[in-house]
Amino acid sequence: MRFGISFSFLFASSFFSHNIILEHFNINLRFELFHIYSFHFLFSFIICCLFLFFSNIEKWITQLGFIYIFALVTKLLFFSVFFKNLIFQNEIITKMDSLNLLIPLFLFLFLEVYFIVQILNDK
Repeated sequence: MRFGISFSFLFASSFFSHNIILEHFNINLRFELFHIYSFHFLFSFIICCLFLFFSNIEKWITQLGFIYIFALVTKLLFFSVFFKNLIFQNEIITKMDSLNLLIPLFLFLFLEVYFIVQILNDK
């Protein structure tokens, strides 16, 4: 399954690169970067697999856009639940923390959208 290889490669390469850069500049984050990358890896992979599944069911093909929007909102809600202590704590999240939260989001979102566009083009 090409999703698995691509998402695994993105996870490994970007996580380790991200860690090396943070260590090089001696930047300490208030959260575990591994957990953020793991979350995005898992949920982006699941979204692509579900999208592939629904794209093979004739009656769901016209609803794929709505399915994707629902999946993104669900991903956001799960992120808020899993990382509520990080997001909703009394301390203000620094720009550095915010940036380091957004980097994995956009990396995996890019790959997720790439595969979804491929699935749609195949249909």
